Amino acid sequence: MSYNYSYDVMILAGGLSKRFGIDKCCFEVNSKTMLSRLLEQFDNPIVVSRSSRRIKKGILVLENGEYEGPVKGVKEGLKYVRRDRVFITGCDFPFLTRSFADYVCSKPYDIAIPFDDRPQPLLACYSTGLLNENIDKINGLVELIEFSSTVYFIGTEELLKIDPLLYSLININSIIDLIYRPIRIKTRSNLIIR
Repeated sequence: MSYNYSYDVMILAGGLSKRFGIDKCCFEVNSKTMLSRLLEQFDNPIVVSRSSRRIKKGILVLENGEYEGPVKGVKEGLKYVRRDRVFITGCDFPFLTRSFADYVCSKPYDIAIPFDDRPQPLLACYSTGLLNENIDKINGLVELIEFSSTVYFIGTEELLKIDPLLYSLININSIIDLIYRPIRIKTRSNLIIR
């Protein structure tokens, strides 16, 4: 694998898409699937999926067994992480940009996590060591905050500098999400050190 940035990228593409009705990763937005839109942004992403997918670049990791949510996918993908930090996202953030991930991962904390009305664990950058040490202790990624000595919550006011319309925060869980754009709550950044 060749890298030209300082963190790995993991794209979770194995959800059940219950609210969406079909596999979200294969749904086209502006003539490109949501997954391919993300693949264009990153050089060698680790794509974790419950089914075989055609990807033009990166590593495809197949998640076996019953669906248990994002934590299980992260656990499978961690085996392929080589950098000290990993940006984790889902295929249902089709407007996410590389510059957004670069910015989030530029923060030198155990967790750098965008925060609008709540923490966004699938748009966050994590210390690989923190993940490896605690992945078996959690049921949801946001629980990692409790195990971290430094967490930087990146507020929307700060994120506006790199994403003026906050498109990277758009999460598509239903067709309506493509039409209706909610007003984002303004939040300020906050650092927690324990």
